[in-house]
Amino acid sequence: MNGLSLRLRVTAWYIGLLAAALLIFGTFLYVSLNRFLFHSLNKSLFDNANNIAREFVSKAPLRGELFITHEVNETYAPESSGWFIRILRSNHTILYQSARPYKAQWDPSTIPMPKLRPHLDSYSSVTVKGDHLAIHTMTYHGYFIQVGRSSALERGSLRSLLLTLVLLTPFTLIVAAFGGYLLMSQPLKPVVALTKHAEIVGVHHMGERLPVIRTGDELERLSLSLNRMIARLEESLAHNRRFSADVSHELRTPLTILRGELEHAIQVPGLDPNVLESIGSALEEIERMAKIVENLLTISKFDSAPNDITLQPVGLGELATSTVEQMSLLAVEKNITLVCRSGPEIMVKSDPVRLKQMLVNLLDNAIKYTSSGGKVTVAWQKEPHYALLMVEDTGQGIAPDELPHVFDRFYRTDKARSRMSGGAGLGLSIVKAISVAIAAHVSLTSRLEEGTTARVEIPLWENYQAISDVQGWPAEISHIEHEEASKT
Repeated sequence: MNGLSLRLRVTAWYIGLLAAALLIFGTFLYVSLNRFLFHSLNKSLFDNANNIAREFVSKAPLRGELFITHEVNETYAPESSGWFIRILRSNHTILYQSARPYKAQWDPSTIPMPKLRPHLDSYSSVTVKGDHLAIHTMTYHGYFIQVGRSSALERGSLRSLLLTLVLLTPFTLIVAAFGGYLLMSQPLKPVVALTKHAEIVGVHHMGERLPVIRTGDELERLSLSLNRMIARLEESLAHNRRFSADVSHELRTPLTILRGELEHAIQVPGLDPNVLESIGSALEEIERMAKIVENLLTISKFDSAPNDITLQPVGLGELATSTVEQMSLLAVEKNITLVCRSGPEIMVKSDPVRLKQMLVNLLDNAIKYTSSGGKVTVAWQKEPHYALLMVEDTGQGIAPDELPHVFDRFYRTDKARSRMSGGAGLGLSIVKAISVAIAAHVSLTSRLEEGTTARVEIPLWENYQAISDVQGWPAEISHIEHEEASKT
């Protein structure tokens, strides 16, 4: 089972896709801006170099080289504009070289000379004292013209963009995650409602259904499908319960007749001892089958009408003490110490007859599967919201893989249960059925060769009485009415 909720998983997928989209977009934006800025810089260098060649260098034969120097200084003002301009003659001597720009760290004289060759037209980049310069070199009528400029502005723009992306992307993802998580709560509300109702369907009484979500989409179809499935399961369960009850009722009569006939036959004088032994064995088996049928009838009664029990205040300590006294003879027969660890009297909300039946079954089960010389302890205590009744034995224990099935009908573990002990695997099933009927909760913990502890959590009467006093309800109401009151 996945530990993450659906909302978290959907939000995680949403954030993952958004992060991938932002990464792709950021990369594309950075690369595009980088190409645009440096393409614009190179174009500017080319245009200026071409302008110097056509406007000034081309007129050198008529006006002289001094004209070139004067016009370049006047037009471009390299000291203030930050341009690097260098014009070389064909013999590689310098005709013009711009002065050091204002506030610049680099000196034009330190920029390496290019490898001059005819028809030169290239772009290059040099680093001078930490500053990157982009330079365009071209030839024109035997002159070599170099125009350059620092790319600090372009690089600064790229760094600003990168910093913005690095800082803004996590913030965007955090805000999107928070917003997505909150937004997911709205479409998942119907699913949460379905889950809550599904948890309580059939807990109080059969016939409950999930609310139909009138959205016209998959959720509505899901709720309708689940209701149809619940109806099919209820029909199948009702059929099984009717079958179990009918079989139990039908078996009572023939078993009674068989027992009567055998009891009459065993009184006939002069019977062979072997025949008497066989009849006695048959009577034992009939008695065992009669107990099984009676237990099945008891379970069927709780299955068919679990809410017909009237719950009332019951003194747990008094009931437990009297039950232990009644079961003590059974413990003495097996040389087992039966201890009642007295505690404070606790008033619980239950049915005294069914609660006693539950405790008797638990004690019978503990004594039956505890070896001679062992010990069975009954104790009770008050918890904040319920009374806890415990039956602890020092028997053989139950294997961990078998423990979840001990409340199943006719289930018997290999070590702790056997047919020779007389058990049919229905005692704990009855305990479970009674616990559901009286709104209690029963559980088992066990360790092999160390023993088993049964824990029964029973509702406190004082909690129920407090609700009754506030709401003005009668003290004795059915289990369903009490559950409805608890919800209110």
